[in-house]
Amino acid sequence: MNKNIMIVLGGAVAVALAVAMLVQVTLGSAKEEPASAEEKMEVLVASKDLSIGRELQPGDLRWQSWPKGSVFSGAVIRTEDKVADEALKGRLRRDVAAGEPVLRSALLSESKGNFVAASLDPGMRAVAIKVSAESMVGGFIGPGDKVDVILTYKEKISTEDDDPRVKDLIYKNLSKLATETILQNVTVVAIDQSATRPEDEKIKVGKTVSLAVDIHNAEKLALASEMGELTLALRGIGDDKVAAEKWPTMTDARLTSIYDEVHTEYEKFKKDSGLNTNIVRIYSGEQIQAMPAR
Repeated sequence: MNKNIMIVLGGAVAVALAVAMLVQVTLGSAKEEPASAEEKMEVLVASKDLSIGRELQPGDLRWQSWPKGSVFSGAVIRTEDKVADEALKGRLRRDVAAGEPVLRSALLSESKGNFVAASLDPGMRAVAIKVSAESMVGGFIGPGDKVDVILTYKEKISTEDDDPRVKDLIYKNLSKLATETILQNVTVVAIDQSATRPEDEKIKVGKTVSLAVDIHNAEKLALASEMGELTLALRGIGDDKVAAEKWPTMTDARLTSIYDEVHTEYEKFKKDSGLNTNIVRIYSGEQIQAMPAR
């Protein structure tokens, strides 16, 4: 074998080795690409079918493994050991299917006009009543607070009975005004057109307050608004006790005791003076006259 053949063979071997090394490097790079594409992240998804208007509850959400390269804008990505139920809170503005990623945009923003409607539980209605600074505790009432509703109205009871004792009984209990608590532990959902408290917590005196009530109490509020003046009594945080028993209606005659004092002194005077309180009725044709007997 001559020298030229040896050179050619040596060159061929060198080229073969170079090609083999190039193929190995190329195949090695190709194998690394799938590993990079398979890198995963955890995305927040619905653990079951969720309907529009639902307030997110524990167990509604879970973390789902998701290809990092397929993560889209708006997805809620798990950071550290964050619990799924704590990652997102609020009320849904649309239906979400089981396994579907739950985006922040799927929640109803408190700044939107339909937030009040979406915040109502099934069967509840939002009813607005007119208020003033005095009737809403000087503006300290805000969305989310619990209140009682008090109605103050004019009332006049009359009788055709001429017996002075009957008239005296009526006058002792009611002169002109009465007031009653007509609703208890009602939720305030909005002040005017705002369904959230100001971030600076400044006191706001509104012109209307919207309350969440059932259909029966919605009718009661509508009627009460026409009957008289409504006042809101602010409840303490956590106080949801509702009085089951009905107490006597507060009236202007019962509010003060001066008439009772006068009446007591009058009865004492009659007893000490021997005044006869029996009533004699005198009938003359169609006319009837009631006179105390002597």
